[in-house]
Amino acid sequence: MSKRPNILLFLPETVRGDAIYGPPETRAVTPNFDRLRAEGVTFTYAYAQMAYCTPSRCSMFTGLYPHTHGHRSIWHLLQEDERNLFQDLKEAGYRNVVFGKNDLIAPDFAAECFDEWGARLQPDRETTRVVPSPTSERLTPAMYHGLREGECHDGDWAHTESALQFLDEDHDQPWCLLLPLSFAHPWYVAEEPYFSMHDRDALPTAIPPVEGESKRAYRKLYRDFAFPNGVDEADCREIKAVYFGMVSRVDAQLGRILDKLAERRLEEDTIVVAFSDHGDYAGDYGMVEKCPYGFEDCLLRVPLIFRVPGTASGEVDGLCEMNDLYATLMELVGLQPKHHQLGQSLVPAITGDGDVYRDAVFAEGGRLAGEHHWGIEGLSPENWYAKRRDIVNQNPDVSLSRCAMIRTRDFQYIYCTNDVDELFDLRRDPDAVVNVASHEDYGEVRTQLRDRLLNWVLESSDTLPLQQGSRHWPPRPETGFAE
Repeated sequence: MSKRPNILLFLPETVRGDAIYGPPETRAVTPNFDRLRAEGVTFTYAYAQMAYCTPSRCSMFTGLYPHTHGHRSIWHLLQEDERNLFQDLKEAGYRNVVFGKNDLIAPDFAAECFDEWGARLQPDRETTRVVPSPTSERLTPAMYHGLREGECHDGDWAHTESALQFLDEDHDQPWCLLLPLSFAHPWYVAEEPYFSMHDRDALPTAIPPVEGESKRAYRKLYRDFAFPNGVDEADCREIKAVYFGMVSRVDAQLGRILDKLAERRLEEDTIVVAFSDHGDYAGDYGMVEKCPYGFEDCLLRVPLIFRVPGTASGEVDGLCEMNDLYATLMELVGLQPKHHQLGQSLVPAITGDGDVYRDAVFAEGGRLAGEHHWGIEGLSPENWYAKRRDIVNQNPDVSLSRCAMIRTRDFQYIYCTNDVDELFDLRRDPDAVVNVASHEDYGEVRTQLRDRLLNWVLESSDTLPLQQGSRHWPPRPETGFAE
């Protein structure tokens, strides 16, 4: 390549890692993700830094943690002068375009990061209808709609079509295309063939609710809200099957993008990265959707696949964090960060020159008292999110808690300011179901992980600018002299 490579960032929302990885009978049908994995490098243990869309995206595109720069709410997007991947790329001569939902850049900052945003054609939602059924009526509290029919020219369709138009054009400068789709975010709904694509009876049994002498309060609260009549295994399978169908629809859109790159002979000039911001319960642990207090693998472990021209394919099972994405992409295109960031470049693992050296990953969640705009405001009282928000707010032991997690290969430890600690022995309990934090046999492990979590908070609590500032007053306009 005579110029810097193009970058295509395929970012469907709410896709958990085990929907893409693992034996075919346990996951979604994803021939195009499989194709990309066969051609690229897959990081099978990549973890998001928060199970909430905006904080996660702000982290992965800045290399900072949510608490480092205060991006812990879906309403607090990156502001002017907050360095990020897209600002850096644009200043280096890239043409940046984004088709899809935002959840990243404040509106008055968009022009400094992107040259084009918004779909080039509008969705036609009038041609799509949800098919009512006894199941959808019973599972409404669990965000289940089930089958929809019609042309299904929704937002994801419009944004994918816009991306295909862009790829069909000729460009005289390197470009970065961000495609942040809305699927597989609930409601759980899909059209054929995706609705019926996964055999309900063949799916794995749902992970049961967490057990142990103590458990954090949010679990029962979220479970009772989604399943007021109790958790039924068949219902969980139905939800998981439709969720997997949504992931398969995303996969089909990825296939169209990959085909267009091949058709336009752009494969040798373009870095392709497929990833997600967080996962989804989809019935596991007796819960649905996501939770900013949750740290389960189904929420934080996400797909991360790089196809980089000139590198071999492979699979990396070392731990990494999604805030490593920023450092990795900057190195791949030969740029230096203009701010102090905390991510680790994965380039050595992609090129085969090294390995991923993290022995632990971190995540966080929760809110402080008085943070009224932390959640979703301004909704109709009948809105699903408004109802769940109100129930959470009525329980201050949940709503006013800050929490953080450290996860190693063997253990997961969670500290919560207003609730019990949780510790899971992943060697014996890979689904993190039995809380052993109060067991005396694990006292030393709990202390070690708690100390590491404290060190992480201190070491990542803030960052200094790379450039030294001045300590002098500016010259006075009337005299030209400084005091």
